[in-house]
Amino acid sequence: MTVFDFINNLCCPDDRGDLHPKGSELECERCGRIFEVGFEGICANLLPSKKFERKADSFIEKRSVEIYSRLFDEPFVKKQNPTPWGLEVPSWYVPKLNKHKYVIDKVLDNRIFERAIDISTGSGRFSWDLANRADVFVFSDISVDSALYLSERILEERVKNAIVVRCDYMSPPFKNDTFSFVLCNDTAIYGYEHEMGILRTIQRILFPTKGIAIVDLCNKYHRGFWHKPYTSAYSKKEMEIMLKMIGYYIQMEFPLYYELDKDLDERTLFSRISHIPEINMPKIHLTY
Repeated sequence: MTVFDFINNLCCPDDRGDLHPKGSELECERCGRIFEVGFEGICANLLPSKKFERKADSFIEKRSVEIYSRLFDEPFVKKQNPTPWGLEVPSWYVPKLNKHKYVIDKVLDNRIFERAIDISTGSGRFSWDLANRADVFVFSDISVDSALYLSERILEERVKNAIVVRCDYMSPPFKNDTFSFVLCNDTAIYGYEHEMGILRTIQRILFPTKGIAIVDLCNKYHRGFWHKPYTSAYSKKEMEIMLKMIGYYIQMEFPLYYELDKDLDERTLFSRISHIPEINMPKIHLTY
């Protein structure tokens, strides 16, 4: 699997024009812009030409815009020992991370997807083990370290169905209705305007009827050890309003208590989760 095999689902992040191969690169048929492809064809650098503009009034918003600007401006060049977000965690956090992944796996309930994506994947710590659940799995992030690390890992472990796309999720280089499953963890946490933007992106690239997304938002009433003051948080009611404004059908919602209670019994948690019958709307699973 290479980026060229996935080209019919890609578009120019600037004008959404179709892309076609040009030697070892991609070219926009509309504006003529050239995009780099590397790592034996499995990694594409598809950043837009301009940064996404959004307000930055609060401390959290200013901090996130600064980080975004730094990551956007970083040249896409190879480096030794790339270290994406989430790669290095303290040993005491590993059980909590495993519980988070357990929650995702339990919710998916052995589903197999045609095309799936992890938005803002970092090191892929939430999604690496999900790649075998899809015919095609896309790891996407704006971070150079993330793109380099995951591309190297895919080649080293000979994963045949995964590609990496360096992109800005506010200007996604994916055509509408591309993915049957979208995962977005630890990302919708940087301010209302940011959250609404990423939720719109997910809706646009998700299958319109049978698509499923898992998104987490930070609950203002039970933030974990790292959330405050570095993330924006919302009440459960505010989360539901945001999702319904975009046009999602909330199929399932549940709290992730693992950052507060190290002895969480997952079986108790999942005894309180019920599946809702299929309907013809983009469905979202909300964790908070």
